Amino acid sequence: MAAETASNLKFDIGHVLFIDIVGYSKGLINEQSESLQKLKEIVRGTEQFRIAEAEGKLLRLPTGDGGALVFRNTPEAPVLCALEISKALKSYPELRVRMGIHSGPVNEVTDLNEQANIAGAGINLAQRVMDCGDAGHILLSKRVTDDLEHYPQWRSHLHNLGECEVKHGVRVSVVNLYTEELGNPEVPEKFRQAKAPTSAASDAPAHHDEGFWVAVLPLKYGGSNSDLTALAEGLTEEVVTGLSRFSYLKVISRSSTLRYANESVDVQSAGKQLSARYVMEGSLRQAGTRLRIAVQLVDTSSGAHLWAETYDRPFQSEGVFELQDELVPRIVSTVADMHGVLPRSMSKVVRLKAADQMSPYEALLRSFGYNERFTPEDLAEVRTCLERAVQQSPGNAECWAMLSLMYANEYGHWDNAGPDSLDRALRAARTAVEAAPLHSLPYYALAQALFFKREIPAFRVAAERAVSLNPMDGATAAFMGMLIAYAGDWERGCALSDTGCQLNPNHQGWYRYPAWHDAYRKKDYRKALDVALRLNAPQNYYTHAVLAICYAQLDRMEEARKALRDMLALKPNYAEVARELHGRWIEPDLVEQLMDGLRKAGLEITGGK
Repeated sequence: MAAETASNLKFDIGHVLFIDIVGYSKGLINEQSESLQKLKEIVRGTEQFRIAEAEGKLLRLPTGDGGALVFRNTPEAPVLCALEISKALKSYPELRVRMGIHSGPVNEVTDLNEQANIAGAGINLAQRVMDCGDAGHILLSKRVTDDLEHYPQWRSHLHNLGECEVKHGVRVSVVNLYTEELGNPEVPEKFRQAKAPTSAASDAPAHHDEGFWVAVLPLKYGGSNSDLTALAEGLTEEVVTGLSRFSYLKVISRSSTLRYANESVDVQSAGKQLSARYVMEGSLRQAGTRLRIAVQLVDTSSGAHLWAETYDRPFQSEGVFELQDELVPRIVSTVADMHGVLPRSMSKVVRLKAADQMSPYEALLRSFGYNERFTPEDLAEVRTCLERAVQQSPGNAECWAMLSLMYANEYGHWDNAGPDSLDRALRAARTAVEAAPLHSLPYYALAQALFFKREIPAFRVAAERAVSLNPMDGATAAFMGMLIAYAGDWERGCALSDTGCQLNPNHQGWYRYPAWHDAYRKKDYRKALDVALRLNAPQNYYTHAVLAICYAQLDRMEEARKALRDMLALKPNYAEVARELHGRWIEPDLVEQLMDGLRKAGLEITGGK
């Protein structure tokens, strides 16, 4: 046998589906052979098996009563394959099969017969997870669940079972995957014997202990107008759908909240019943031809009202869809986009937790806080959290995307960037896109990395893709608009950034930077000052810089000097790095126009053109 040592073992992350036939050893020899042959036919007939095998990304490990499949394409592949197998097994009720899934290290080895084989912790833990189940169960490890929870289509099918003790006293966290038709919804015998979960816990969403699930209760309407009843239902459904577009949010399915349509319940009780920390509720009232829609978002752990808005609109029956189209994107973006109410609240909560104790999802939420504080120290802390997160969960597209943004921010905003910050940003963004090609956030990250790389045609494709994948995301519209404007298409860029302002009226001040630069480059300094006074981003040093520039160009020198002092208090070395930093964003002529304004304000710019 060829010796395998620690130095030449090659470990890769494999997505493992372990399968066995329950009660196999109790059957007669011919029955065992027939059962195993039928199971092989079912497995080989699945679409996921055929795709992975054709791509050369499938490894097989036969066992006496089943086998293991190691997929090397996506974390979803073994899960989809398991569901296909479960569906096919409905035609063979005598074939009692259980399955376990885990993503982890696997390596190819040579066995005693000098034959290729597969080993590693990924294989072992997948088998341990499977051993916790009974016939019909599709059980997932915690790591697989972490990956799937970022896909809205999986969330309602993940049911937390808790921990199960397996071989050598090891305890593993297990989640039961089932749909209305596939899988086994019953609590496995091992868990029943241990009395670990309660019935409520088994029905609760996986990882409810992280406490960040969001529920939207049916909007209330107590009148008899059928059009308004339909509007209330339509608004609720579309808000749930809109929130689910944000891959970093965990949204309770509408089917789980329908029971509250005709019940009177306070939001804190509903949150407890649904295992949802955040609950949105609302109501519709009519007075003649006027309609008032009130919506609020509550943190049920404290009872705090995080956000509330009232919309007064004229109402006509034929305008129901137009009203939905106007209000839903504003509600959704205000609470859910990267700078919205929910990410800000969630980030504040996890910021109290030690970085090395954060789960990948908590690290993701922590990263949104950088947008509020905007300091190099906070960026470094967030970057460290995210680097740890992608090691723990390499298939987590959102963590990769936010890590890419941190690397890009090192380059674009701060003068302490590493020599390979941009290359790291691009690699992380491409990893994110590969992991979740239908999510908007990975393309957001890819667009920024390509912009800084000055690969403008590829940047435009990625930017437009980011916007189209989630048209209710005001933050993405605003930032992609900014980059598009700075790349030279001022008309499209400014229009897109303005869309971001409309989607989230509580937007970040920098959403208006493209409008400011557009006015300034046209030397319309009064309009530029009007925009600058509405930026409302005092933590951002550039906000004070643009005020200083405008006041100086308008010969209001006392105000210019004060704004300059405020800016230097936030970034003392601005004079040394201003030309280089702005040159990373905008064309050279506009950079020099900015430098002219800064000089007039009294800043001694160092460094040549």
